[in-house]
Amino acid sequence: MKGDKQIIEGRYYNANYYATAIVAVVTEDIDWAAYIGGVPVDIQEREAVEFVADKGNKLSESDAKYFFPEITLPYRW
Repeated sequence: MKGDKQIIEGRYYNANYYATAIVAVVTEDIDWAAYIGGVPVDIQEREAVEFVADKGNKLSESDAKYFFPEITLPYRW
């Protein structure tokens, strides 16, 4: 359905007791944005990805396209 949101995991790293995730949040048939963030490793990977999608730092469009070149929708500003 148009407007549904999907979270796509681009990268997930777990090192030195912290996890880092890069995710894309796609609003179906509308636009998308990508975010990066970190969480303590005691949080499960899926929870970490959802946390970064909600509270992460937004990537620039050029950085976002590096991690998610397959997404062709307009980038959300």
